[in-house]
Amino acid sequence: MKRKIAFLILILTLSLSSAIFVRAAGEETPPGGESTRPPVAGESTRPTPIKGIQNPIKANNVKEALFFLVDIAIFIGTILAVLMFIWIGFKFVLAQGNDTKLKEAKEWFLYAAIGTAVLISAKVIVEVIKETFISAGVVERSLFEGPKK
Repeated sequence: MKRKIAFLILILTLSLSSAIFVRAAGEETPPGGESTRPPVAGESTRPTPIKGIQNPIKANNVKEALFFLVDIAIFIGTILAVLMFIWIGFKFVLAQGNDTKLKEAKEWFLYAAIGTAVLISAKVIVEVIKETFISAGVVERSLFEGPKK
């Protein structure tokens, strides 16, 4: 059962993450850089340059990218937390007074509550880790601030 849930979460995560990334805009050019169609009269035979890859997440620095990824994780985690609490509710109902099943349902509830608390405080955790890395000298503050305009 745990493998099925893990597989379902993996498939859901992969499908949602693939929706985030978009293809670069512009004409596609074959790997050799040469066009496959014959040139029209008066047209240059030079290969058309590949247009620059656009930023799919619209982040200008590492901080914005981290917060974007955290927002996605919070969105997915919120859906999973709601489903988890519904499942735990079923576990309580199905326990029908059985002490071992009630104990198991209470443990699930505790773990889900802790996971939800971590989920809610995810942005704060990212900020704390960022400031810790900066104060320890592992990274420079300019990495998170992006290019100055």
